[in-house]
Amino acid sequence: MSGLGNAVSWDAWLLALCVTAFVVDAALAVARAMSRRRALMSTVWAMVYLVLGSCVWVVSGGSASEEGELSDLQRLEAACAAGGDPLAVDENGDSLLTVAASVGRLRVVEKVLTCGTPVPAQQLHEAARRAAENGRDRVLERLLVAGVAPDTAVDSTTLLCAAAQNAQKKTVALLLQRGASARLADAEGTTPLIHAVIADSAPVVQQLLQAGADVTATDAAGRDAASYVRSNKVEAALAPATE
Repeated sequence: MSGLGNAVSWDAWLLALCVTAFVVDAALAVARAMSRRRALMSTVWAMVYLVLGSCVWVVSGGSASEEGELSDLQRLEAACAAGGDPLAVDENGDSLLTVAASVGRLRVVEKVLTCGTPVPAQQLHEAARRAAENGRDRVLERLLVAGVAPDTAVDSTTLLCAAAQNAQKKTVALLLQRGASARLADAEGTTPLIHAVIADSAPVVQQLLQAGADVTATDAAGRDAASYVRSNKVEAALAPATE
């Protein structure tokens, strides 16, 4: 069985164990409640099992997504090694460059950029967006060197908005250092600051404010950054700018 198969198997077994424990303990809780003994403790343990099972489910889903991207990368690399076009785009709109940028494979990105054939601007921009949203800073920096502008708009967003939306603190710092505008909104009028607030990332909010983000700017719904606050840390980060 492959490594991926083993990982999925273990996740499935652990999830099944947690769910089984939850069901059994919940049944015991009901029985004990009827006899008025230890009902509260049983209920607490049942909730613990349920939360643990939910965490396993989420983690296994994220792992499956990453494994899928790695599988796509291997497929595209194999096609390229067999003489295929390194810039070819598949039926899903993916190319070797964009998938490599998503998973942070700098070696593959470098290989495509130096293959001798000019890379279409659309591919460069999409690769940069994926690198920004996934925090692949080394790849993003290489793409910026290759000619991608820090304020590039791609797929209705900007690189800084993509990074802020995913709370990528280091990526936001890189883009700001390279001259990206903290005030440039995406196609929906949502600024990087609003994205950072929605992502509940106080560090990114502070970065953007220090870079000159406009706290009064509103999105297409007429809402400003403060209207999206949902934690004390973000509220505190915004406070000096709203006073």
